[in-house]
Amino acid sequence: MIRVVLLAPIHNSLYARLVAFALAKNNSVDFAGIVVRSHWNPNRIRAEFKRDGSRLIRKIFQKLIIGDHRYGPGQKNNLSSLAASMHLPFRSLRGLAKTYNIQYKLVPDHNQSANVNFIKALEPDLILFTGGGLIREPLLSIPKIGILNCHTGILPQYRGMDVVEWTALEEQIDSVGFGATLHFMDRGVDTGPILIKRCITPVPGSTFASIRAELETVMVKMMLKGVEGIANDSLRTCNQTADDGQQYFVMHPRMKQAAEKKLRKILLP
Repeated sequence: MIRVVLLAPIHNSLYARLVAFALAKNNSVDFAGIVVRSHWNPNRIRAEFKRDGSRLIRKIFQKLIIGDHRYGPGQKNNLSSLAASMHLPFRSLRGLAKTYNIQYKLVPDHNQSANVNFIKALEPDLILFTGGGLIREPLLSIPKIGILNCHTGILPQYRGMDVVEWTALEEQIDSVGFGATLHFMDRGVDTGPILIKRCITPVPGSTFASIRAELETVMVKMMLKGVEGIANDSLRTCNQTADDGQQYFVMHPRMKQAAEKKLRKILLP
C-alpha cells in the first residue's frame, strides 16, 4: 500500500477534490493528509500579483465567487462534467477530509517550516501537487518516492506559464500538440523526470478556455493513473535535460490576441 499526501491551492479546488475523492475510495492507497494553501496569505497575493498582474483579480473572482459554476452546467469535457460522472458529493476538501478521517491542515505556504514538519510526520511515500505555488527544499526531499505534478503542456518542449497559448502562437499544434505531462517535481520549473504524456485533439471552434477545461479532466485521470502505476511499479521515468526545452512566461495580452487568431485560423471547419 502506498502512503499519499495531497497539496492543494485552495479549499474548493475542483481538480484537487476530484483527485482526493478518488484516492479516498481507493483501498490500495493510504491517504494520510491534505494540506491546503490559504488564499488570504499576503505573501502569496504579492507573489501572484507580480507574476499575473491584473489577471490575479480574475483568478480570485473565478475561484472564490464563481467556483464550480465557471465550468457551466451541461457542458462536456470539463471538471464539472467529470465531477457529475464521479458523483462528487463534497464542496470542500475539509469536508472530504472529515468524512474519510484524513488529516487536514491549512497553511500560509506549502514550504512553511510548520507544514514541512507536519508532512514529515506523516511519512508519505508520495506527495501529489495540485497547485499552490513553487515547491522547494526541504519539502521536495520528504516523500520516499517523490512529488507528482501534472503540467498543462507537453514537456520538455513547453515549460512554465501560458504554454497552451505559446504552443498556438509558435504554430506547434501539429508537431508538439496541446496536452498534459505527469512528472516528478525537482528544483527547476517543470524539469523533473517525466512519467506520462497525453495529447488532445482540438475541434473546430475550440478556444483556449475550452482546451484548458478539457486538459483539466485529462490531468485528473493522469494523476490517478500515475499513483496506480507507481504503486504497482508499472511506470518508468524519462529524464529531462536543460537543453531539451525552454521555460515560457506569462504571455502579454497583445501576443495572446495573436495566438487566438492563429488558433482560430488553424481550427477553421
